[in-house]
Amino acid sequence: MPFDRQKDQQGYLAVIDIGSNSVRLVVFSGQTRVPSPIFNEKLMCGLGADVGKTGKMAQGAIDMALSTLRRFKALCEQMQVRDVRIVATAAVRDAKNGQKFVEKVRKQTGFDIQVIDGGEEGRLSALGVLSGQPDARGLVGDLGGGSLELAQVKNGEVIQTQSLPLGPLRLISKFGNNPRKIRAYLREQFAAIDWIKATAGENLYMVGGSWRNIAKLMMREKSNPLPILHGYSCRRGELVDYCKRLSNLDPGNIPFGGSLPVRRLQVLPVAAIILQELLRAIRAKNGVLSSYGLREGLIFDTLSAEARREDPFLHICKVLAEERCRFAEHASVIFDWSSPLFRPSTQQSPKRRKLHMAICLLGDIAWRGHPDFRAEKAVESILHGNFVGITHAERVYIAVALNQAYGAAIDAPHISPMLTLLKINDILEARMMGAALRLAQRLSGGTVSGLMVSQLRVTKTKLRLGVPSSYADIANEVVAKRLSHLAQLMGRKSAIEFPPELNDTSVG
Repeated sequence: MPFDRQKDQQGYLAVIDIGSNSVRLVVFSGQTRVPSPIFNEKLMCGLGADVGKTGKMAQGAIDMALSTLRRFKALCEQMQVRDVRIVATAAVRDAKNGQKFVEKVRKQTGFDIQVIDGGEEGRLSALGVLSGQPDARGLVGDLGGGSLELAQVKNGEVIQTQSLPLGPLRLISKFGNNPRKIRAYLREQFAAIDWIKATAGENLYMVGGSWRNIAKLMMREKSNPLPILHGYSCRRGELVDYCKRLSNLDPGNIPFGGSLPVRRLQVLPVAAIILQELLRAIRAKNGVLSSYGLREGLIFDTLSAEARREDPFLHICKVLAEERCRFAEHASVIFDWSSPLFRPSTQQSPKRRKLHMAICLLGDIAWRGHPDFRAEKAVESILHGNFVGITHAERVYIAVALNQAYGAAIDAPHISPMLTLLKINDILEARMMGAALRLAQRLSGGTVSGLMVSQLRVTKTKLRLGVPSSYADIANEVVAKRLSHLAQLMGRKSAIEFPPELNDTSVG
C-alpha cells in the first residue's frame, strides 16, 4: 500500500547524512517550520575509522555503507519520496578514496552526493540548533567521528564557523588511547581560535551522537525526572566532572553503557575528553543538548525569512490544537480574558506570554480521553511530546497548568516528581493559569460569547468576575466554585458581580 502523500502539499522529503561514524536516513513530513520525522534509521558503518591512520576509508566500511545506501534508495522509492538530499561530511571529504566512493554511490543508487566542507557543515549544524532553539546564544559544537564543527550563534544568526579534525575516531587513530596527548592537542587547537573567546560565559550547544549519549547516561545516573534529551541543560562544573569520570573508564565499565551501540561506546571516553576541554576553553555557563543539527539545518536554510521567524514551539502547539482540540480557535480569546490575573511584568514577558498561549492552545488536548484519566493524558502529552523551542522547566510549567485545568491534585503521582524542576512561585503561577482555563471552559461552555462579555478584575483582597445581567444565568454555583479555587491560589476571596456598565459587546 503506497504512502499517502496528500497530507502535506509539499510531500515528504528525505535527508541522508553520510558521516564518519554512521549513515542515516531521516524522512520528514515536509519542508515546514518544524518538520516531523516520519522514518529514521541509521547504521554504524565507521567510514572514518581508518582515515586518520591510512588516509583512506576501509573497504569493509565502504561495502557496508553502499549496502545501506541501496536500502535507503529502495525505501525512498517505496515511500514515494521524490525530494532526497544526500550530504557527506568529514570522512568522505578527507579520504583519498572519497571521490571514488561518491562515484560508486552514484552508479549503484543514482544518488548525487553533496560533499560539504567543514565551514558549511558548521553553518548548517548551527542553523539546525537555531531552528529548535531560536534564542540560542553562545557556541554550537557538532562532534562527528572525524571532525568537530564550531559555530558562534547570536540573535538568531550564525556569526562564524570553524572546522577542526578532532573527531574521536580521528584522535584515536592519531594518539591511540592516550588521554594526556589528546588533551594537550585539544588545548593547542582551541587556543588557536581567536573568536572562540567571544563566546566565553555563554552556553555550549552540544550536537552529535557521542555527546547525546553522554547526556543520556548522565540523566540515567541522576534519575532525571524528565528524560528528554533535547533542551537538557547542565551547569559547566557538573558536566566537566562527569566527563572527567567517563574519560578515565574503560568503555566496558561505563555505567549504563550496555544500552549503547558498541561503536558509540568505544569512542565515548574520548568524546568526553573533547567535551570537557571545550567547556573549559570557553568557560561555558551551561552545556545544552540539541537533538537538531545538520539535517534540520538543511531544511531550515531553505525556508522563507517569515517562516524562520515563527516560534517552533507555538507552531507545533497550533498544529496539535487543530488536530486534537475542539475549540482551538478560542485560544486567543481565553488568553486575553485571563491576562488581568497576572502582573504587568508577567504579561510583558515574551517567554511567559508564549507559555500562556501554549496552555490556551493545548487546554482541550485530552478531551477524547477517559474522564478519570484526562489529566494524566494531558500531562503526558506535554512532558513527553516531541517538542522543540522549550526547556524542561517550561514543559513542567505547562504540564502543571494542564493538570490543574483538568482538576487533578498537584501531588498526584503523574505530576509531583516533576515539581523539583520549578520554583514555588512558578508552580503557583502555572496553577493559576490552569485554574483560569478551567473556569473559562465552565463559564463559556465551549463558546466564546461568555468570555467576550465577561471580565476578570483583581484587587488587593478580591478576585472579581464581572458578568452582564443578561448573562447572569451562566454564572451559577459551578462557576462560583471554580472562581473560588482560582482566587484561593491567588490568596484572595472571590466575588461574582453584575455591573451595569457591562453589556453584550464588552470584551474582557
